[in-house]
Amino acid sequence: MIEIEGVVKRYGEVVALDKVSLSIGAELLALIGANGAGKSTLLKLILGVIEPDAGRIIVCGHDVKSKPVRVRQLIGYLPENLVLYERLTGHEFLQFVAGIKGLDHKAQARIDAEMEQFSLQAKKNRLIREYSFGMKKRIGLIAALLGEPQILILDEPLNGLDVESITLMRSRIQQLQAEGKVIIFSSHIMDFVKRVSTRIVILRRGQIVADGTAEALRAEANAQEDHFEDVFFYFTK
Repeated sequence: MIEIEGVVKRYGEVVALDKVSLSIGAELLALIGANGAGKSTLLKLILGVIEPDAGRIIVCGHDVKSKPVRVRQLIGYLPENLVLYERLTGHEFLQFVAGIKGLDHKAQARIDAEMEQFSLQAKKNRLIREYSFGMKKRIGLIAALLGEPQILILDEPLNGLDVESITLMRSRIQQLQAEGKVIIFSSHIMDFVKRVSTRIVILRRGQIVADGTAEALRAEANAQEDHFEDVFFYFTK
């Protein structure tokens, strides 16, 4: 569903991505790497927020550069630095997002169902500014899910979350993958990466240095009994 072909992205003299090629289907793909490895740049290129200096990206048959609006209609996005309208209630904000996406009255049932699943229904009429950080993240994911996107891009979805929120996020993400969604997420939490991903891609200095399942990468790193952080360091050192 996503084809990344020889993508290069530079910021001045810095090469953020260097001839990256990747095919992504209906899977739960973890994109990991050290800070500055190119993870966020790659996610923004798929979204069409920035353009590559070379190469191209095809999403569901659409070239991101020539059809960015159509591509964004296919993607739900949870940014790392989430900004919400905090003077709205959680429910009002989600209704606002549904309106922006042009959804009809049926979206209300989806909003209620997702708020219930994320343990937010009892707090739906509280102002977002009164929510905990974890509750705000859950609202952000629900907003990304509105409109039934085929692809989900989650940039560091677990940063700053408590155990309850991590558990709810993990459960919902795994459900979505089972429904056939394409899910790409970046994370520094190796235990989460190991437990939920069906495929792991490791970036180092703008290049892919590893691509496979957690088990395959363990075998390649000869680290069957080690913490997954040791596998990560094997490929990124």
